[in-house]
Amino acid sequence: MQPTITALLVHDRPEPMGFIRRALEAQDIKTHSVRTCREAHESLWGHQSPHLVLVDPRLPDGSWDDIVVSAAAAPSRANVIVVSDVVDMALYLESVQRGAFDFIVPPMSMPDFTYVVRSAVANALQRRGSSVQSPQPRS
Repeated sequence: MQPTITALLVHDRPEPMGFIRRALEAQDIKTHSVRTCREAHESLWGHQSPHLVLVDPRLPDGSWDDIVVSAAAAPSRANVIVVSDVVDMALYLESVQRGAFDFIVPPMSMPDFTYVVRSAVANALQRRGSSVQSPQPRS
C-alpha cells in the first residue's frame, strides 16, 4: 500500500500558494497550511511529519531559513522548497546552499512543477528508507 504523501505549506499570504495547493492536490498530495515558523516546527516534529515543505521566504516570526534548519533536524526529515513571488538569484543561491531542496517562482508550467515535486518526494522517501514510488500525476 502506498503511503499518503503530505506537504506542508508555510505562508502568511494567499499567493502564490493557491497555485501550489491546487497543483499538489492534482498529484494526490495531501496538503496542510500553517502561518508561522513555530507552527511549521510543530508539524515537522509531530507524529505525521510531512514529506515536503513549501515555504514563503517571509514569515511573521522568521524566514525560510528557520524552516530549512527545523526540517533538517526533525526525526523524519522533509525536503524544503522555497516559493518566491519574484525571481531573486541571490535568494535562490542562498536557499539551495543552506539546504533547501529547490527554489521556485510560480506560476510555472505543470510539467515543470510536477518534475520538482516528484524529485523532492522521491528523495524524501529514499531518505526515510521507503522503497515506494513517488506520486504520479493524474491523467
